[in-house]
Amino acid sequence: MMKNRILIKYGIALIFLISIQAFGQEGVVSGTLSDESGLPLPGVNIMISGTTIGTQTDFDGNYSIKCNIGDILVFSYIGFNRREVLVTPQMFGEESSAAMIKKEPIQKIRSDAYANAIKNISEEKVEIPGLESVFKTYNKNGAYFDHSRIRKIDVRNDKVKLSYFRPSIHYELGWNSNVGFQFVKNTNLPELQSVYAQGIPFNGQNTFFGPETNEIFSFGPRIQSLEFDGTAYDFDQNGRLVSLGNGNGSPANIYNNSIFRTSVKTSNNLFVNVSTQNDFYSVDFQNSTVEDIFGEERSTHNEFTLAYKNSKRLDKPVLWDAFIKYNNTIDNQPNINGFHNNLLLNAYTTPISFENKQSIQLLDNMQRSFSNRFNNPKWLLKTNQNQVANNIIIASLQNRFRVSNDAYFKTIFHYSNASREEKFGLPRSTVGFSEGYTSGKNIDANEFDSNVVFRLEKYNDRSKIKVDSKINYNYQTLNYRLFEAAQFSGFDFNNPQISSERTQSLERNTFSMLHKFAYTIADLSTTIIAGNNSYASSIQNSKWLLPTLQIKADLENHMHIHWLRRFTLSARTTFDVNDTPLFYKNQSHNSLLINPQESFSYTANNDLFVTNDIALEEKESYELGTNIGIELFYRVNLDFGATYFHNRIDNSVFPVLKQNNFQLKNIANVINKGFEANMNVNIFGYDNFSYTPGIVFSSYRTEVLDILDSSDRIPIAGFSSVSKNLIKGQPAGVFVGSAYERDNQNNIIIDDQGYPLVALDKKVIGDPTPKYTIGFTNSFSWKRFRCSFLIDFQKGGDVWNGTQNVLNYLGVSELSAKQREITGFVFDGVNEQGERNTIPVDFANPNNGLSGNKFVRYGFSGVDEDAIVDGSYINLKSINFSYDIAKNKTHHFLRDFTIGVYANNLFTWSKYRGASPYSNLFDQQSSQGLNFFNTPITSEIGFKINLKI
Repeated sequence: MMKNRILIKYGIALIFLISIQAFGQEGVVSGTLSDESGLPLPGVNIMISGTTIGTQTDFDGNYSIKCNIGDILVFSYIGFNRREVLVTPQMFGEESSAAMIKKEPIQKIRSDAYANAIKNISEEKVEIPGLESVFKTYNKNGAYFDHSRIRKIDVRNDKVKLSYFRPSIHYELGWNSNVGFQFVKNTNLPELQSVYAQGIPFNGQNTFFGPETNEIFSFGPRIQSLEFDGTAYDFDQNGRLVSLGNGNGSPANIYNNSIFRTSVKTSNNLFVNVSTQNDFYSVDFQNSTVEDIFGEERSTHNEFTLAYKNSKRLDKPVLWDAFIKYNNTIDNQPNINGFHNNLLLNAYTTPISFENKQSIQLLDNMQRSFSNRFNNPKWLLKTNQNQVANNIIIASLQNRFRVSNDAYFKTIFHYSNASREEKFGLPRSTVGFSEGYTSGKNIDANEFDSNVVFRLEKYNDRSKIKVDSKINYNYQTLNYRLFEAAQFSGFDFNNPQISSERTQSLERNTFSMLHKFAYTIADLSTTIIAGNNSYASSIQNSKWLLPTLQIKADLENHMHIHWLRRFTLSARTTFDVNDTPLFYKNQSHNSLLINPQESFSYTANNDLFVTNDIALEEKESYELGTNIGIELFYRVNLDFGATYFHNRIDNSVFPVLKQNNFQLKNIANVINKGFEANMNVNIFGYDNFSYTPGIVFSSYRTEVLDILDSSDRIPIAGFSSVSKNLIKGQPAGVFVGSAYERDNQNNIIIDDQGYPLVALDKKVIGDPTPKYTIGFTNSFSWKRFRCSFLIDFQKGGDVWNGTQNVLNYLGVSELSAKQREITGFVFDGVNEQGERNTIPVDFANPNNGLSGNKFVRYGFSGVDEDAIVDGSYINLKSINFSYDIAKNKTHHFLRDFTIGVYANNLFTWSKYRGASPYSNLFDQQSSQGLNFFNTPITSEIGFKINLKI
């Protein structure tokens, strides 16, 4: 408490100083990107500079990216100017509309007067222009110019004075609607067999063992060799399955147990803008509903925003900008505690001789499934009590005070309240929660963020000076509650025999300051930027000296090459810090205490919080970049940009297991270095035709420099048997798991039965880091038509495909069906005496029993080395067609009327089937590259309409 009081005392004094906001606070920046005519831009690449973290806008131009204050977001799109945006606290939670300006081929102006004028232009380019200047949209700054209202023009003493008729009010009404159909293609699912029934070898024959036996394997006879007997039977309405000739002659069915359904997604946005000469008012309402891909539940999202701005006229010394936003989202089928993963695990492993949808309960009210060791996925869908509800309120007030023509102050006050309620419940008779289980988690977070900004810009003939100083004070509170209950007597959730409650309350005060000085030498077209960042926290330590230095040089003006449109070089070094969130949202550690077979009872309730003994993460960054623009031919331009980055993060914070309990620790020093490049070609034809292809290339490598305790490795995601790890000298996140025993010449050692031996110790078996990734974009426009598509490509990067190993083990995979007939196979390797192996084996000879089955002998999840697959993929991420009905119309009533069709994830190719390249294990942050019944990639086809009057 004493530390808090000291910080508050000094914070009140510091708020009057010239300083800048801190970096390192995490949040989500989201918005909508459009071109200068107001049309949405799908497929815009948004990257955090110096990293490979990024996203792209959807068909409506919407995007959302998790980042930290101080990060630089780089917006790049084929045929449009590249933009860099500095992330500030007020951007978190504020969904803003923005426009990107299209590049047009123009004849260059070459003169000394022009060059001198350019040198004096302000270089404040970090913000993407807002919709204030969008074509056919009244200015949202409240200072529209309507020449028809001019009543009289007086020119006196070289001054012009305008008088107007009575001010008018201008209205703008808009409606955007989208209807999409989501579905999962069979080619994006694991390959399952459709030949063999439930059962195991018995007396030298593959024998059918039905659900009442609780057999889990599908190594029974061929389904064509069975028929129904027609008797009353709890597990099938057609009767029991018996051998041909012993029943009623009705052949056995091959049941389709797919749980995926085509779902409908709708979204609507209605807005009203009112603009006068002095003020702008806005009301915006958004609603969307989406049915889950299982056809069971619908989730909803509602958002309501009120905004006000006063005029930004130059004659006004004080400007105001305010908004309040309410956001409510309810997900009625969330992936809490890996619910979706368990759902797919039970669906994929169901034998083809059992139909899940016939019924979910037996006569005794217990669960009806093909085995009491697995769940009926329909039981999970029908009986769960899962829901996530999010409510967010955001209020913001900004004002700007002009001190002189060269300087201004700006204050920004931002308040947000975010509450999240998670409900999870499964009744008795559920595998993993046999006596029933329910939990409720409530997280309520409040944040107050205030900024004072000062900017000064001075020009003369040969130089320009710009000073930026800001101060940021941030206050956060967190209230957490977790309630758990288990062992219910009935199938409801009343009167539990076991219950527990955990609460946690935290608060944090932070101050941050940054001073930045920029000096531009006009004759050299060079800018030098120097600054220092400081950060202080009531919980973690403080860092007062965090310098930054950047040099930017524009070489175009010195080369005098007519076809060279732009040529810049830049170098930057930055020292920064990251703080740890009050509530540690990366939940990847929760599954590290269980093995894959125990995932039925997985819960992510081992929550962690920041503590006083956790130091700030310290980041050291170096970056070199260039940007070149070339006029190849008349109306054909090429833009090329490249960046090399080298980042080092010391005291990286991860959960560490100590005495069966996880705790957050500063555990590793890690470097991340790489190269990014993008190239766009802008072809502008005649009759309003344009074609803009482009490519974005990214490659990076990581390395763990040090582990900051005595551990050899730190597991960060996965299971107890196979996981991603931090190991000194290895790339961050390498896979460690079971592997085959090898000799000094790397030959696999074969046992006396002819099968490979498994090493006693776990080994490094893969690296999820891709060799490189490429994004390829094409955009065509002609008159009122527009077409664009985006292709994602990744080369390399290992994936642990545990899904395939489990399906092989149970005999439900297509691979196990094809290979079970293999006999006399000799594994390549040597025996324990070093001699070449010559022992032949049969993969699934019924005479060898179940224990002699090649797929069963290595256990539920098999040998992890076998599950490592190439993560390369190609995905047609989006394709869009649109037609602008209102374009080039002279009337003012219909400002925008665009219709379009789109498709997302229409075609995907990968080295392995069954998982989305964009999904992680249990949807957790650090679990990328781990595939254990992850949700497959979802395709979508839809129609949209934008209307503005």
